[in-house]
Amino acid sequence: MGRRHLFRALLADRSGASASEFALVVPVLVILITALIDFGGLIYTRLQVASATHAGASFAAAQGFNQAGISTAMAGGASIAITAATPVESCGCPDAAMGVVAATCGSTCTSGAVAGKYVTVSASASYPFIYTWPGLSNPTTLSSTARVRIP
Repeated sequence: MGRRHLFRALLADRSGASASEFALVVPVLVILITALIDFGGLIYTRLQVASATHAGASFAAAQGFNQAGISTAMAGGASIAITAATPVESCGCPDAAMGVVAATCGSTCTSGAVAGKYVTVSASASYPFIYTWPGLSNPTTLSSTARVRIP
């Protein structure tokens, strides 16, 4: 009878239930919070790289082709360290399917318009994850490119 009573008492005792539930839930919460922080930082970095290329393209649209000015605008357009590629000036014709098709400056496009000058700006940044996530390289490189027609 003593063993039966002891066994029933152990089954009825709920004093450690909260601790065991906490021990099961905490690792899942830690992984979720880490994922939120990691992917939030990834998105923030991506937005900063896009902001830098946008700033460079905006400068080129307003001021024309000036490598130093475009690079300075790109560096000021992001609040993180980015790697800006050298801005490239080219000539081309706008095309609905392909964007811009390379052409000789001043030549006539198939649409009848004159080929225009374009500036292409590119930037990239590396984002190191806190945790190595399956299927993603660590660190991962994020890049952005913008092309704008200049006067």
